[in-house]
Parts: sequence; structure tokens; C-alpha cells
Amino acid sequence: MDVVDAVREAHEARWGEPSRRAVFRAAAGTIEIYKWDAASNSEEVDFYTTIGGSAFDMPLGNEGHRVEYYVGFNPGCDAVASSLAALGLYGAQTGESIDHGHTIPSDGPLWPGTDMDTWLILRPEEATLPVIYLADGIHVEFLQAVPIFEAERKFKIAHGLDSLMDLWERSLVPFWNPGRNPEPRI
Repeated sequence: MDVVDAVREAHEARWGEPSRRAVFRAAAGTIEIYKWDAASNSEEVDFYTTIGGSAFDMPLGNEGHRVEYYVGFNPGCDAVASSLAALGLYGAQTGESIDHGHTIPSDGPLWPGTDMDTWLILRPEEATLPVIYLADGIHVEFLQAVPIFEAERKFKIAHGLDSLMDLWERSLVPFWNPGRNPEPRI
């Protein structure tokens, strides 16, 4: 089975047919964004995921390690699809490996009407989807993409990821809300 087909199958087995699909093509390849409405999952968010980032090995000697990304919003934010697709192709386009704690910049806002312009990549403590292992040694990990503001990116650089996560937890930051305010505040 093709790795992208295995990813698609894993998502549909978990949540059923997506409510929306979009296809994005770039020089590095093609990626799809699938959406499931909040009613389809226990997190009660509209769930958006990349399908196709796993077609590419992670660069820098991580042969067989593939990733896909997801983000959840309440209320939903369909305008995130384009920047999420760009994230899915980022490693293939730049030759950079992406892992837990990395920040991936965008050329502008992640969607119209927001000041968030960077993705923070997290490996969730509890996997939304388990790692997929294929017979040929390929494995696909599902990483959470959290949109962040410039002030949050700078705080993470100055104080570390754990400090940012602690601040968010103490401040009850609703990072699933696409209209949230930055924390720390600018």
C-alpha cells in the first residue's frame, strides 16, 4: 500500500469521510487538506490535517520517517488550508527536518485576518492518531501544528518551549481558538 493511501485510510477509519477536501500543488509535490467537523471527534474542534506530506522522507538522514500535520479549531477556520498545505510541503521544499518544538515561519499571516504567522510543531502527549508502520520500514508520525504570534515565537526562543507551554497552561490559552490573543501579550 502506498504511504499516502495508508495515511488517508487511517484518518477515514478514525473519523469517517471528511466534510471537506482541498488539493494544493507546488513544485515540491501535491498535498491535500482534509477537514472533519467538530461533531466527528471528542476534542470538539474542526480538525484539519495534511494528506501527502508523508510522501517525502524527512531530510537529513531520517530515511523512512515521514510526518503529517494537523490543527484543530473551534470555531472552524477553513482559511487555514493553504498555510497548512505549505507546512506539509515545507521539509520537501527546504530540505529541513521538522520535529517537536520547531517553529516554521510563514511569509505572512497563516490565514486572512490573523496576526499569527508561525507554526509551532508539537508531538502531543496523547497521539491523535498512532504512528503508522508500513512493511517497507516507513513510519508516519502525526504532529500537531499550533499557530503562534511573533511575541510567542520570541518568548520561546528566549525562554524555551517548556516555559512557553507552562505560560500557556497557567494563562489557560485556548490555542484552538483562531481568534485568540497572544500570550505573552505584545
